[in-house]
Amino acid sequence: MIRLTVRLRSLLLPASFLVPLLLAVLLSIGHHGFGQTPPPVATALPAKPVVLNAAEDLPKADFVETRDPARVPPAPAPSSAVNPNAPGTPGSPNLQSPPPDPFGSRLFTGNFLRTRQDGLNPDYLVMPGDRVMVNTWGAIEGSNVYLVDAQGNIFLPNVGPIQIAGTRNADVTAKVRAGLSRVYARNFEVYTNLLTAKPVAVFVTGGVVRPGRYAGVPSDSVLFFLEQAGGIDARLGSYRNISVLRAGAKLVDLDLYDFLLRGTLPPLQFKDGDTVLVNARGPIVEMRGDVTLPATLEFKPGPVTGAEALGVIPGAARATQVTVEGIRKNLPISRTLSVTGFRTFDLRDGDAITLRGDGRADTILIHLEGEFNGPSVLAVRRGARLVDVLNFVSVDTALANPAAVHIRRTSVARAQKTSIDDALFRLERSALLALSSSQGEAGIRVREAELTQKFVERARLIQPLGRVVTARDSQQRNVVLEPEDVVVIPSRTNVIRVGGEVMMTQAVLFRPGARASDYISDSGGFTDRSDTGRVIIIRANAEVAIGSSSLAVFPGRDPRAAEGRHEDPAEFDRRDSGDLSNRGVGRGGHRHPVNQLWVDRLSRDRPSDSQARRFARPTRRRRR
Repeated sequence: MIRLTVRLRSLLLPASFLVPLLLAVLLSIGHHGFGQTPPPVATALPAKPVVLNAAEDLPKADFVETRDPARVPPAPAPSSAVNPNAPGTPGSPNLQSPPPDPFGSRLFTGNFLRTRQDGLNPDYLVMPGDRVMVNTWGAIEGSNVYLVDAQGNIFLPNVGPIQIAGTRNADVTAKVRAGLSRVYARNFEVYTNLLTAKPVAVFVTGGVVRPGRYAGVPSDSVLFFLEQAGGIDARLGSYRNISVLRAGAKLVDLDLYDFLLRGTLPPLQFKDGDTVLVNARGPIVEMRGDVTLPATLEFKPGPVTGAEALGVIPGAARATQVTVEGIRKNLPISRTLSVTGFRTFDLRDGDAITLRGDGRADTILIHLEGEFNGPSVLAVRRGARLVDVLNFVSVDTALANPAAVHIRRTSVARAQKTSIDDALFRLERSALLALSSSQGEAGIRVREAELTQKFVERARLIQPLGRVVTARDSQQRNVVLEPEDVVVIPSRTNVIRVGGEVMMTQAVLFRPGARASDYISDSGGFTDRSDTGRVIIIRANAEVAIGSSSLAVFPGRDPRAAEGRHEDPAEFDRRDSGDLSNRGVGRGGHRHPVNQLWVDRLSRDRPSDSQARRFARPTRRRRR
């Protein structure tokens, strides 16, 4: 297709910035305008990578490299002198970035507060202040609620006290039955039910966010009380050294890593006045890079090896190298080890550990887009070249346009985006910093700056395609492919899109011998603001031609189809109306397939043709 556009006179934006910026934007977005979205790239990987040397029964396009193969330089070898810690290198540690969150910090996100227990589980130990309902029938009948007194007894009439404090909730019935058996030998039954558990108040202090006294029930978990206190302070508290004190004596020590890694916590029932003490944080190391979860790990005092760190947070399967940065003998060190060597490496407090996948795969993935047969993703060796790969791609030459093959490259798209953003920044800066000599001019400058900023906001949304022209003089260059390159094999087309500063944007069919001016006339001609001497033609192979409206326009076709012969235009129109395969055009065969034709706007630096004629028209003197 062809697209044709003409340029408007810019009344407010400086032409020195706007003209190159709009041209850069147009060339970057390629076939797509401001309001259009690039076609999606096939990213689904095949179940098995395609074998490039397999025989194919389908027709193949013959991509021939005419240059001497002996003079083609080999693919560049991967450099071994790359600094893995250079700024911007993926996976390199940034010493200025904040440390990762402590391992286990996700425990305290409100879950334990929302799942509080009621204290009536079977393992609950009865305490003074609890209320128990006792039902009896048979030789003795009765139903009453009894309070466990300070001595841990309930008092039953005609029976006396029965000690139940410290008894499991599931064993209370058996304990009461044994007490009744002292008076009634047989012919009675007993049923008990623990109604309420006495609330307890527990102190939480040490390295927590909000130390204080918090209420709960005796069977509540230590995590419930820690979460009420805001969780463990990442800078001060320890996840591995938590003590529960009762009457000033240590009752139990807790290590939350046991709960996080193995799901175990020691059995514990709180009493009123107990204290949960979070001790000071122990030695720590930072784990970053290719790990399952970047985190700050804490270890107990004593020798620690890399194997223990990997036991807490395993490295990713692709990680092959480990860099350790830290302090040894009051001097900074930085050491790179293999994953195997890191397992026996001694770690110290404050070490920063970065795992990286520095190994390079022998193959890279290349995506295919457009008209082709077979899988859309190819696994090729690193350093493979375009023509070598294309010779193993099956295409239907009746549908595909091998002469227009080009590449969309991610690295080029990033560079184009950077260039556009830089041009937009300079444009915005020039508008905001423009000087004014009068109040009226100042008002104009303010309005100009507002319009410029609106334009900049919209232009920053453009995502360039990163197209690379790989064909020159009808020959495909055997360029080295990069990972994630998209090789575009366009379809044959006989449609030309015309857009920009023309009366009517539309798509028309190709006519042999017609030039850009003819297609512009078919679209209603130029607008008043068009630059008639600046027509942009974007060809199907991503090549761009800029010139006057006399530029030749060619359809998308195989350049070898009509070499050295002439064709009747009527015959061409008749055959191409239903079949676009292998049709030639014009004398000698044209080699530049076209996709779209664009007419630029007129700059305020040069007048339009109508203005030039008006200014050049001589004035007539009136006869007296």
